[in-house]
Amino acid sequence: MKLDTSLIGHSSTKASIDAREAESFGFKGVWATESVTDAFLQSVAIALNTETVDIGTAIAVAFARNPMSTAYAAWDIAAASQGRFTLGLGTQIEAHIVRRFAMPWGSPVERLEDYIRAIQAIFVSWRTGSRLKYEGAFYSHTLMSPVFTPPLHDYQIPIYIAAVGVRMTELAGRACDGVILHGMTHPAFLDSVTLPALHRGFASTSRTRDNFTVTCPLFMAMGENDQEIEIQRNKARDQIAFYASTPAYKGVLESLNQFDIQPQLQEMSRRGEWDQMGSLISDQLLDEIIVSGTPEQMPKLVQQRFGNRFDRVSSYFGWPIKDADRMTSIIQAFDRI
Repeated sequence: MKLDTSLIGHSSTKASIDAREAESFGFKGVWATESVTDAFLQSVAIALNTETVDIGTAIAVAFARNPMSTAYAAWDIAAASQGRFTLGLGTQIEAHIVRRFAMPWGSPVERLEDYIRAIQAIFVSWRTGSRLKYEGAFYSHTLMSPVFTPPLHDYQIPIYIAAVGVRMTELAGRACDGVILHGMTHPAFLDSVTLPALHRGFASTSRTRDNFTVTCPLFMAMGENDQEIEIQRNKARDQIAFYASTPAYKGVLESLNQFDIQPQLQEMSRRGEWDQMGSLISDQLLDEIIVSGTPEQMPKLVQQRFGNRFDRVSSYFGWPIKDADRMTSIIQAFDRI
C-alpha cells in the first residue's frame, strides 16, 4: 500500500515547499486539493520542485472549467512532471458550482462522463493529429488548429474521479483509471456498496481491478499520548458530523445502522449549530470511521481495518511529526502492507 500526502489549504508556494519535504521523507504521492487556490497551479509548483514523487489533483473541480481548459492544464503538467501527473476530478455540489463558480449544474454523473470522454478525445487528437470531432450531450469540441495544439509528448495521463454514491462509483469503474474515495467510509460500506459498484463498471468495459487504482484519505487521529490523540479524535468527530449532515453520506451511516442522525445533523446545520453537531457522533460511531493511535501504529491499524481494499492512502489531517527518520520508517511500513 502506497502512502501519499494531501496538501489542504495550501498556496502554490507552500505546496512546492511541503511537496519537496514529502518527497525527501519517501511519500509516494502528493495530492493538490482545491480550496483556497487552483489545484493545477499547485501541481505545476510541485512538478517544478520535485523529481520522483507522484502528483495528482484530489480534486480539481470539473464543472468549474470546460474539458478543453482542463485538458490543456493536465497535458502541460504531465510534461513538466515527466509523466508523474494524475488528473483527479470531482463534481463538487450544486450550490458551489452555481453560486460560487457561476457555472451550469444538472445530471452530474452523465455530465461528468461526457466531460471525461471529451478530455480523452482531445488527448487522442493531440497525440495522433487526427481531427477533433467530439460531440456529446453536454460538451462539443470540434475545432483544433495546429497553432493551438500543444507540443507532443508520450506521457499517459490517468484520470481518477471522486466518488461516494453508487452511480458515480460505477462511472469510475466504467470510464476512469482510478477512484478517489472519501475518508468517511467503512469496510461494511466498501463491501456492500463501493466495490460492487466498481466491479459493475469494470464489467461494462475491458477494465479490471488489476489496472485500476483505489485511493482514500483516511481519518487518522494521531498523537504522542492519550491527550494529543483525544484532541485529534474530537477534531475528526466535528469533521465527520459536518459530512454526515449531507445526504451524500447517508449510505455510509446506514451501513453502520446509524439511520437517524443524518436528518438530525442536517437540521442542525441549517440552524447554524455547527459547534454542537459533533455531540451526535458517539464514540462507537467515531471508532467505526477513524483509526486512532500513535503515528507508528497507523500502518497496522489501517491494515487491520481495511486489509487490501486500497492501493494508496493518505492521512486526512496530515502527520503530526516532522522527524524524517520516523516518517520514513512509517512510510516503509505501509509499503509492506
